[in-house]
Amino acid sequence: MSWLSAFLTANLIGIGSNFDNCGTGIAYGSEKIRFPHWVNAIINAIGFGTALLGAYMGEVISHYITVIQARWAACIVLVCIGLFFWYSKYLHPRISRQHEQIQIKSPGWKQGIVLGFALSFTNVAVGFGATVSEASTIWITSTSIAIWGYIMIWIGDVVGIGVLAKLLGNYSSFFAGLLLILVGVHQVIA
Repeated sequence: MSWLSAFLTANLIGIGSNFDNCGTGIAYGSEKIRFPHWVNAIINAIGFGTALLGAYMGEVISHYITVIQARWAACIVLVCIGLFFWYSKYLHPRISRQHEQIQIKSPGWKQGIVLGFALSFTNVAVGFGATVSEASTIWITSTSIAIWGYIMIWIGDVVGIGVLAKLLGNYSSFFAGLLLILVGVHQVIA
């Protein structure tokens, strides 16, 4: 495989494996919540690590956790975050004595770690699958997954804040929750 072919393949893998990152950025952005760059870096450092882990240890890991189990774990975390968006906007104000909406804050390091693992479970499989045929692309593929993961969250955040938050108005929490739930379900059916 030539260097150009390896480079193009790694970038296509990086883009393809990070559409869920874009969806997550859009979901938070539609709530006018901006991802701090350092949280985005935490999420994608975990993505880089899991892609490397998949590349180096895919065969060993596959004996303990299947691709389906990894996808279900990612699905459960993302669906729970989506349901929390709905709960904080629509249910909590109705059942609480204070009748105030729970304010969803800008993600911090704890949320960055949780989202990093939720969005990266499938990177183990992607890293393993992408590097089985060509061991020399391990670092290129893992780096591409991390860089494109960062870019996709940033793009989603910009689109969510700039366009969707204005367009959706009071329905932005519904859309954000729905999008995270759909991203979670996509983890299982993809």
